[in-house]
Amino acid sequence: MIALSRISGEFHSPEREAAFQADRLPESRRHAHLLFALSALLNTLFLLSDWRFAGTAHFWVAVPARLVVVFWSLVSLGLCRYMHSFKAVERICFAWQCVTAIGVAFLVSSRSDIAIFVLVMLPLVFYLVVPTSFRGNVGGGLGCGVALLIGYLAPAPLSPTMPGMIMAVLMLHCGMWIAIARTNRLQRMEWTASQDAQAARVALAANGEALERLFMTVPLPLIVIRDDGTVLRMNDSATRNLGTADDVARLALIVDHAPPLRLLDRLTRGDSIDNDECCLANDEGIIRDVLLGARPILLAGEQCILASIVDITDRKQAERHLAHLAMTDALTGLANRSHFMASLMQAAQSTERSGGQMAVVLIDVDEFKRINDSAGHDAGDALLCAVAERLRDSVRPADMIARMGGDEFAVIPTRLRGLADLDTILSRMIARLHMPLRHGGRDIDCRVSMGVALYPDHAGDMIDLMKHADIALYEAKNSGRGRACLFEPSLLESWQTEARMLERARDALAHAQPVPWYQPKVDLQDGRVIGFEALLRCVRPDGTLMMPDQILAAFEHPELGRKITERMIDQVLADCRAWTSAGIDFGHVAVNVPGVELHDRAFPDRLLARLAHADVEPRRIELEVTESVFLGRNVDVVERNLQRLSQSGMAIALDDFGTGYASLSHLKQFPIDVIKIDKGFVRDLETDPDDAAIVRTVLNLAYSLGVKTVAEGVETIEQLEYLRSGGCHYGQGYYWSAAVPASQLPSFLEPSRFARRS
Repeated sequence: MIALSRISGEFHSPEREAAFQADRLPESRRHAHLLFALSALLNTLFLLSDWRFAGTAHFWVAVPARLVVVFWSLVSLGLCRYMHSFKAVERICFAWQCVTAIGVAFLVSSRSDIAIFVLVMLPLVFYLVVPTSFRGNVGGGLGCGVALLIGYLAPAPLSPTMPGMIMAVLMLHCGMWIAIARTNRLQRMEWTASQDAQAARVALAANGEALERLFMTVPLPLIVIRDDGTVLRMNDSATRNLGTADDVARLALIVDHAPPLRLLDRLTRGDSIDNDECCLANDEGIIRDVLLGARPILLAGEQCILASIVDITDRKQAERHLAHLAMTDALTGLANRSHFMASLMQAAQSTERSGGQMAVVLIDVDEFKRINDSAGHDAGDALLCAVAERLRDSVRPADMIARMGGDEFAVIPTRLRGLADLDTILSRMIARLHMPLRHGGRDIDCRVSMGVALYPDHAGDMIDLMKHADIALYEAKNSGRGRACLFEPSLLESWQTEARMLERARDALAHAQPVPWYQPKVDLQDGRVIGFEALLRCVRPDGTLMMPDQILAAFEHPELGRKITERMIDQVLADCRAWTSAGIDFGHVAVNVPGVELHDRAFPDRLLARLAHADVEPRRIELEVTESVFLGRNVDVVERNLQRLSQSGMAIALDDFGTGYASLSHLKQFPIDVIKIDKGFVRDLETDPDDAAIVRTVLNLAYSLGVKTVAEGVETIEQLEYLRSGGCHYGQGYYWSAAVPASQLPSFLEPSRFARRS
């Protein structure tokens, strides 16, 4: 790399710069000689024009100044014979620059039109013509510009264009600085290149034998052939890899699907070949991948072709192996996601051309995390490999199978004639996939959920097709797992509704913080308020309320459900602390807890720590849970959590009793203190005998178990009387009050507030 100064464009090395200048000394001397001669001649001619100032004061300034410039140019011309080094050239040129600049500075004091031209022209001469170094060019040009500017502006009065002229001169000198640096850089690069080229020519001329040895020993196979196709030369590598000249003559070139062509016939076309990848076949049928290059050359006055033939068989095999690895899942040997998506596009195009249907089946292994945690990751890997093998046995040979990542697989059944074909394939897949896996001396349960979408029935776009299959898989997992679910438009609507709920919840957490409003729970016998239920409300910036049913899906979301619950509990505890400090006996506050919290082993510790930090007694909090938390996985975790909280003094209420799938055994298994009768049964108990029978049954069951009951959604006196006569303990609903902010809660605790109404 050439080390040049970014500022001056000259060599960083003083020795290299001196060599450059010494090499250019004759040219520099000629330029200096010509410069001084032209200066003397031109200034003599200008001396004649200066007689136009005769009779003016400027005449006695211009003529002496011009004579000095002419005289000094002639002196400098005479000194040229002493320019034996570049330093001498530089010194003489510098002296000429100084005298000329001062003399011309007196001349331009006339402020004539020609003076402005000289003001620009002379610095350009100093920059571009004077054969000196960067400092000489720039220093002389800058000094000249300053001297001329002073001479032009010095006579009073000052020119009104002075600021603009100074700026223009400054711009001129900046531009010339850059131009000089660039010119210096180009000159030195050109000089360096010429020096290198000269050295190379000398080396080539002196080392013909070395070049011959180089040709013979270069590790690339090289051959030289004549235009008629005869092999003229081969180096040692070509002989080792390709054989003799006769062997080369029998090599056949194979490119893509074209018929084989003699290698020498291809080379003798005379056109250049730039590292083309192709295959060579010898007369034994052995095919090798090669990188072929060829250039016409002139050798000893004869037109020839120099060709290089590099064997890249090993590299191509490695590339094919890497490509296979890049498209294959390392654990199962199935196609990976990238391969699957590419195959999906091809399958869709084929289906579109041939008609019929194809499907995307997304498969998720149920309870895979539990299997990993309980049986170990080796068991999980064995299960994934078993699923892959069973899928291979279940589908047709032409159907694509892939592992999409984690415990998710995908299949593309093609050439379907209808749903009957798809049902057959799905049934066979489920039957084989649901067989237990024997590993490490134990049986591992293998269950999968499947989501299916058809092309083109369910989507004409592959992104939408995958999305719809994923929605179907989500429905299969939410509706009991271990089954296949076919996409339907209603599923998309449900999914979009849930997505909107989640989006509203995220927006509420950011802009409309969830806060608890409190609905009183009233003793049906004496009308006394015994506690409150904390109901979530989100107050938007415009004052409108967002109700819980608008973000219902968020409560069971792993992230959003926890955030909402934590904020609700923190605010409830803050309110309880404030009421206690104010001496208000509010009874207890019931808080709804989603399943995502009860499935967390650390939830009791977090909740009790919050109570201790807020200085709120556990008996002041009642946890409301729904029947769904007793179903599915982690029932043992739910039971331990509820037992721990119950033992701390909290009451546990079973919310919306009768609407879910809980059995009577759950009332015995879990520490349930309160049963809440769903408002759906209370609303129509006056007109619907079935609802009335259900309410009576729940009340009798609770009485037998010694469990308190709370009726939700009480709105009329008739409902109240029915519930009271049936032995219901407490009620809540619009009959007494809707949920209100915390600030209004104390007013409900007046002894006579609901006595008359109850």
